[in-house]
Amino acid sequence: MSIASSSRRARTGFTLVELLVVIGIIALLISILLPALSKAREQGNWVACMSNLKQIGNAMLMYANSNKGYLPRPASNGGGQEPDDVIIWREPSPIPNTDVNDSVLQQYLNARDDKLKSIFRCPTDLWADRAPQSGFTYPYRYSYTMNKSWDSWPFGTAMSLTVQRPKINYVVRPAEKICMAEEKNPNDGRWEWSNNNSGGADELANRHAKQGNILFHDWHVERKYFKELTDADAAGRSYWIIDAK
Repeated sequence: MSIASSSRRARTGFTLVELLVVIGIIALLISILLPALSKAREQGNWVACMSNLKQIGNAMLMYANSNKGYLPRPASNGGGQEPDDVIIWREPSPIPNTDVNDSVLQQYLNARDDKLKSIFRCPTDLWADRAPQSGFTYPYRYSYTMNKSWDSWPFGTAMSLTVQRPKINYVVRPAEKICMAEEKNPNDGRWEWSNNNSGGADELANRHAKQGNILFHDWHVERKYFKELTDADAAGRSYWIIDAK
């Protein structure tokens, strides 16, 4: 047996230099792939968020058809928990023997417990970290809030179970009027749209390429920048006042 063939059989592993080269190539590939994977994941979260709002829109339409054209209430904090709130969100509920499963859309969404909660949450939203805002007892650990127009009618009337409320046929240009949207940092289930052009706390989320998903009253969902809403208000064309032309 020659010395050269014996040396070839004895060398079965990689040298340190070869290992370092392989590790460097793997690190380079990871650095190239991670942004693409992150973008793909966020794209998936955006689509999942849109799907959530579409499901809620379908459930709202079925609810309205079963309730003479009325929609659920926006689940405000100041008004307290009402039986027809769009979601029973306080945990624990201040009303004994009630929880999220008593939300009026539960039967139309055909979901309970964590599955029902997940429909009201954007996958990108850090809802679990949300603490109650100043002056509020409970954190609103959901992503979507409802146009306050559905509290009472005419607008500005004190919210009450005995006050007249709008119906879906009151909505003018439904394809341009917002029903629900992703709020940036919600403190309850109601969007105070009057704050849109005054720098208030109720802003559209910017989780999806600096935009937020919106459910309109013709039940389509699209993504918009918050500035689009404020610019429309400044021009006298509100996305929120449901009976304004």
